[in-house]
Amino acid sequence: MKILNGILLVTAACVGISSCGRRAIIRKYYLLENPRLPASSDLTVPAPLPFSADVRDFQVGKAFDQTRIAARSGSNELDYYFYHHWAVRPSMALADMVHEQIDHAGLFQRCARGYSYHPDFIITGQVMKLERLLEGHGDTAHLAVVFELIEVASEQRLVRHEFDRTVRLDQDGSMNGFANAISQMTFQETKIFIEKIAARFEGKQG
Repeated sequence: MKILNGILLVTAACVGISSCGRRAIIRKYYLLENPRLPASSDLTVPAPLPFSADVRDFQVGKAFDQTRIAARSGSNELDYYFYHHWAVRPSMALADMVHEQIDHAGLFQRCARGYSYHPDFIITGQVMKLERLLEGHGDTAHLAVVFELIEVASEQRLVRHEFDRTVRLDQDGSMNGFANAISQMTFQETKIFIEKIAARFEGKQG
């Protein structure tokens, strides 16, 4: 009996050591979000345009329309991280960022996220690329998007802003650094989009 008890104690100790020595493997989720917008911002327009606008979910290429983060290791080779995911689908996350920035800028009298009653304009976009490029000399964040302002009454696309950008992840090559690089690019390009809309309607308010 003593020998059996000893075996049980040794077995329990080994299991305990194995459990304590092994780190739990968990999935990590990353947010796409604007940097903190100050109360007084250079994004603010002189006066809101006398219109209403809805910011709708973006369309995303099928290869990137999921929460798994895409990693490109070759010209036509695309993989997905198993433990690294977007916290919110890109179709919604990027639209959320654009809405927050446009609303903060005071571009329109009313700017809704989603669907509202009889908006004057719809803001939407298409995400062609949202990926991490795995390169031997250092990884790169890659984002290619089109922003559009559509007039509801005429169904015309009045303002279009397209960009295809990459940023080297030299300073912070972590996945958090990658998410931050995508967020910064979206923020910077949304600012340009706002400026294009304001210029399109310059002198036509009222």
